[in-house]
Amino acid sequence: MSEHYEKHAEQVATAFMELLDTDARSRINEEQRNELAMLIEAAISTAVLEQLEHAADRVADLSKQLRHHAEFYDKSAN
Repeated sequence: MSEHYEKHAEQVATAFMELLDTDARSRINEEQRNELAMLIEAAISTAVLEQLEHAADRVADLSKQLRHHAEFYDKSAN
């Protein structure tokens, strides 16, 4: 995973921990906090990959349209 995603996930986990009251925070150990950060990182990565797939699909569709336009360009001019 990207170092950027990892850093962001740690920031989100830290922000979440700060929302908890002292008692709740004291019940969450370092291992659990790290697991939370890993889950957040996985969610970030999944969201980014889904958006990249969507963008790739749009580029592929545009490529098909452009090819079709180029193939029939001369025909439409007549």
